[in-house]
Amino acid sequence: MSFSERNEIIFGASGIEKLKNSSVAVYGLGGVGAAAAMALVRSGVGTIKAVDFDTVSESNLNRLIFGFDSTVGMKKSDVFFNAAKSVNPGVNIEVYSDFMRGTDAASMVLDADFYIDAIDSLNPKVNLIIALLERNEKFISSMGTGGRICPEKLEFADIWKTDVCSLAKFVRKRLRNRGVKCHFPVVFSREIPCDPVENEEENAENSGRIRKVQGSTVFVPQAAGLMLASYAVRILLN
Repeated sequence: MSFSERNEIIFGASGIEKLKNSSVAVYGLGGVGAAAAMALVRSGVGTIKAVDFDTVSESNLNRLIFGFDSTVGMKKSDVFFNAAKSVNPGVNIEVYSDFMRGTDAASMVLDADFYIDAIDSLNPKVNLIIALLERNEKFISSMGTGGRICPEKLEFADIWKTDVCSLAKFVRKRLRNRGVKCHFPVVFSREIPCDPVENEEENAENSGRIRKVQGSTVFVPQAAGLMLASYAVRILLN
């Protein structure tokens, strides 16, 4: 039984070959991006380029698909490389452990057939989106998944037709401020998230500056990641 046998029943032999010869760049390997990246591996995408500067922490283990006690402290990009190769030894994986700042967003647009934005931080996210739009690349972006428990409330939509999601609201505002009116697809949730709580440890270290942390579950981030990967595969096939 080959790696792609069950996929081939759905995609067809020509589809399997098309995916094998395709490349996808994934930005962000958190709960959403990691699930998307691993789904692309299991779908038979031939080349996956993953960008993430962070390491696996204990607080990631409740939602990170390759988050285990044994991977705490390791670079997410390295953990993804090993996980991907353990599923499909033939997949081509390129990893980049870089933090994308505003000045280098354009240079971090890797050569790929499709792009998935799963970045959590607002500024790098908007900078990447604008860089992709300027290059007329095909991509999809993930909006907020934190503080939520209902994956069935996730939807595909145009960025300008989203509601409820505060991250989508901030993205739209930043785009308007920079004169960007282009349309692009996103995955967002209509679920109202729970309120974040104060991070006592960080507040103690940063007296006078209140920091808050958002709760998370495994359900919504991973479901969003699967939706992103599904969208990417369908675009590549068609």
